[in-house]
Amino acid sequence: MLVSGRHWAAGAGIVVALGLSGYLMSCAGGEARNRDKPPRLMVLSEQLPPLPQPPPVVAMSARPAKVDPADRLVVDVLNRGCSTVVVKALSEQIIAEGNCIQPGSYTRVPRAKNVAMGKAVFPYMRKPARDALVKAVKRGKRYNMTINSMLRTVAQQYLLFDWYQRGRCGIKLAAEPGTSNHQGGLAIDIREPGTWRKILTKQGFRWLGKKDRWHFDYLGRTAPITKGLDILAFQQLWNRNHPADTIAEDGHWSEETEAALRRAPVAGFELGPECEAEAE
Repeated sequence: MLVSGRHWAAGAGIVVALGLSGYLMSCAGGEARNRDKPPRLMVLSEQLPPLPQPPPVVAMSARPAKVDPADRLVVDVLNRGCSTVVVKALSEQIIAEGNCIQPGSYTRVPRAKNVAMGKAVFPYMRKPARDALVKAVKRGKRYNMTINSMLRTVAQQYLLFDWYQRGRCGIKLAAEPGTSNHQGGLAIDIREPGTWRKILTKQGFRWLGKKDRWHFDYLGRTAPITKGLDILAFQQLWNRNHPADTIAEDGHWSEETEAALRRAPVAGFELGPECEAEAE
């Protein structure tokens, strides 16, 4: 049956109206049913598959790790600063090893109210020199003494001699390692030489003079000769830690010993002194 255009439009309008009203009623009913329920949030894991795990991070070897400052060698600190305190740990091992070789070689200098010492000073001397210094300090108790250097190890002396040779740090005079009385525990450098000159001289010390006016050597008759003990101590420490690269253990300063000292760790060797000897 044919339907005219006007009748078809009217019928279509009725259908659309009925459909729309049904839709609105269903929405209203749904809204009424869900009015007391909280809205449900969409969870991504329910909608998307899980992401693959990233591969483990691998450290790059092209960029080396930073070197711990404690692992520096003596050669590395020759141009850093002007204080021998940088080799303090190594020097302490050398002193302890020296007392292992010859017990009592380095005796501790007791504290005194009128004596001050710098950070790089090791308060040790040979016993006769130590006793003479103690007497001098008591005689001059009205005065203050500032000690800039006392016992000096081969590691310290090497730094000073290197700086002196290259005109660094304002050092005007320094003995070659193995020839300094500081290494033997028989010398001191003080800040007030004019004040203490006569007092120290009466106790067996000799003033070195204007060329090194801070320096006093102990020349007492009972002063034992200990030059080379600190070098021998270093040589033994080196060989203990380098069994495949040993050097002569003779207590003499040589090119071989110098080369080894340049490669020695400023923080001390892994294998230190083997005895438990302590300074008196």
